[in-house]
Amino acid sequence: MATIYERLGVPAVINGVGPATRLGGLPLHPEVFTAMQEAVAISVRMDRLEAAAGARIASLLGVPGVYVTSGASAALFLATAAVMARGRAELIDQLPDTTGMRHKVIVQSAQRDPYDRAVTAAGATLVPIGYPDSTHPGELERVLDDDVAAVLYRPGKHGNLLDLEATCRIAHAHGVPVMIDGAMFVPPVDRLRGFFDAGADLVAVSGGKGFRGPQASGLLCGTSEFIDVIALQHQDMDERDTTWPRNRGAAAPVTPPRHGIGRPMKVGREQIAGLLTAIERYVRDPGADERAGTVELDAVERVLNEAGTVAVTRVHEPTLDVPGLQLDISGAGADVDAVVLALGDRETPVYLGESEAWRGVLTVNGMALGAGEGESLAGAVLEVIAETRK
Repeated sequence: MATIYERLGVPAVINGVGPATRLGGLPLHPEVFTAMQEAVAISVRMDRLEAAAGARIASLLGVPGVYVTSGASAALFLATAAVMARGRAELIDQLPDTTGMRHKVIVQSAQRDPYDRAVTAAGATLVPIGYPDSTHPGELERVLDDDVAAVLYRPGKHGNLLDLEATCRIAHAHGVPVMIDGAMFVPPVDRLRGFFDAGADLVAVSGGKGFRGPQASGLLCGTSEFIDVIALQHQDMDERDTTWPRNRGAAAPVTPPRHGIGRPMKVGREQIAGLLTAIERYVRDPGADERAGTVELDAVERVLNEAGTVAVTRVHEPTLDVPGLQLDISGAGADVDAVVLALGDRETPVYLGESEAWRGVLTVNGMALGAGEGESLAGAVLEVIAETRK
């Protein structure tokens, strides 16, 4: 029987870029896929599933609490809504109008990136401080007024910047929480735990990268003060105040909010089940999938080195914490853009990383490569170079 892609006329590709959304992310392990199939066959109350799965994942990762989201960007969005509204129904209903509430999010200028939109989309006002390569402690201290909802911190940026521990110390002295955009930096799990050891309150994590969960999944890790109110921003609130589960047994029942600003970012039970299973797999053997990817990288390197056309360098990608390859096309007499376009035009398209294309180098990440695809990728590169040099 033809696959869904074949029936639609959409070709499968060889993904040498890695966990890129535009290429569908990473292949799912059969164990993960089975858990997702089981989940969609049964109905369940989603707030209970979120709470139970979050507690299980938090225990596996050694963090205070977890809420499963539809990706790291959604986690950052929901975190921003939570630090502004703090679970108050009238403020939840008011967003993205932030009149009368804390609405500023401080970020070091060196740590700006396109995912700032996840913060501003929730209604927050982003306030950059410092220079592109430096930030002074006093520059953070003097902006922490009563309108500040949080400080946003992004790891991996270089310069004379405030480190996470200093950022948390200064922010907490003013009663301001710190959120981390850790989408590309977790796993390893030790790094995630280190964020909380340094004082972070909330960390947004991708589920579809190193954990190899469903591509449209993520984690918001954090303290109970915030994790416990994320559902109010996110799940449907077709509840009556007299039967709302959160009011059961309460000494002073409260009015529930209406649908929150995070409602468009719903998470299916299959995403939750798949991500939980993927994390359980990862914790059992963190290196299993990396070893499989390394086999394919070895094949790429061997084929290209035997041909002698492309200079190959083995590298380590510090952000995703995985091995990779750099293919220097510049000495092969072919234009790097022409090579990229020709690879994408093949019957089975091949995609490589282009972050170093400005210097004639393409990169290979082995995370998405299936068995035998390393040799196929290398062969395609050699064929395209020979064609484009004619």
